[in-house]
Amino acid sequence: MRYALVLLLLLLSPAPAQAAEIGGFTLSAHAAPVSVLLHTDLLPVPAEPQGEVHLSYTQTELGSGPIGRSLASSVWPGAAVGTGLPQLLGFAYPVQANAAHPGGPADESKSGMRVSAGASKTESYAGARQEVPFLLTADGLSSTSTNVVGASEVRSSAVTSAQTISLLAGLVVMSGVKFESVAVSDGSKGSGTSTFSVAEFTVLGQKFPVKSPAAPPDGLLKALEPLGITLTWPTSATKTEGTGATSTSRGLTLTVDVMVLRTKLGLGGILDGVLAPLLPKELVPLLNPLRKMVVIVGDTEAVANASASVSLPPPDVPVPQAPLVPPPADGGVSAPSPGTPPVAGVTPPRAVTPVASSRARPRSLLDFPGVPALIVLAGLGIAAAGAFGMKSFGTFLLGGAPCPSGHPTGVPDLRANS
Repeated sequence: MRYALVLLLLLLSPAPAQAAEIGGFTLSAHAAPVSVLLHTDLLPVPAEPQGEVHLSYTQTELGSGPIGRSLASSVWPGAAVGTGLPQLLGFAYPVQANAAHPGGPADESKSGMRVSAGASKTESYAGARQEVPFLLTADGLSSTSTNVVGASEVRSSAVTSAQTISLLAGLVVMSGVKFESVAVSDGSKGSGTSTFSVAEFTVLGQKFPVKSPAAPPDGLLKALEPLGITLTWPTSATKTEGTGATSTSRGLTLTVDVMVLRTKLGLGGILDGVLAPLLPKELVPLLNPLRKMVVIVGDTEAVANASASVSLPPPDVPVPQAPLVPPPADGGVSAPSPGTPPVAGVTPPRAVTPVASSRARPRSLLDFPGVPALIVLAGLGIAAAGAFGMKSFGTFLLGGAPCPSGHPTGVPDLRANS
């Protein structure tokens, strides 16, 4: 009895709702663990910054078609140089790996770089130890960008991580850095998450553990100020609009005023007071190559947008046509025959009362169209009276007295033959 009751409840319970299948979609993701922006007066470039480099950079795209592309670069100089060299110099930027679908190649691997691209997934990975002398050293640096299309949802993700990042020859050290952005769309709504974490800062040997990701540790900003370094704390957010979602994590931004830093380190007197007089005037600007340097740690973005597939309706069933009835001989509108059923989608004609012909009944001699008979009779009477009056007046003028010579009076008959 107990098993029968369970079976009955299972049969009566509603079936779980099934997600709609995915139709069109657009996915993109990019991740940069560390970006260095250089501001200098040596390069005659009107834009700011004059130079940029992104370490262990990854980027993926996947759209309806499907059309996919993956890019990974250990040292990415930005799109202007990375993709513009073939047009300017005739050869591609060498430090990159590319994959594309359907054009190919489907995958490619180089030192510290790996990419793949297919109809339902694009992925790129970049990771290696990075070092820029006197500026930056990074261990355990990596990033991954991935786009995946499933039967019921699409997903885009971007992840960066680093064990340690050392700036300015160890003056500032960060450890335990991770940024992640995920965007999802199921064709009806978008969702996503974006998080970041930093374990610890070290400034001039003093440690500042990060207790909460909401704000920098106490005393960290004051410790960086004498070095000419301004710190902007990272932000993360997810924006949903319609069926799409965009998740972003904007990383830690350290802005270094190079002029203040070199004074703090005691380099200003050596460069300007000792070396500058020994160099030609044209080479003196080389002693101060940088005006400002901006280091961005952790930058991720994931975008996902999809629409549910639409089932095409069956072809329209032809509507049966009403039988054609020949018009009547007199040109009138014939009514449908009795007993004819109405046809779906066809509006029956309205019954029109036939108009009687003007020749349908005999007319009187006094029946003038549009003129009453009384008016016609009155007009004839007035005309007869006028004719009689004119005749009497002529007789009065010409024949009212006898002729002295004996000739007949009155109006002669002009119709008589002479």
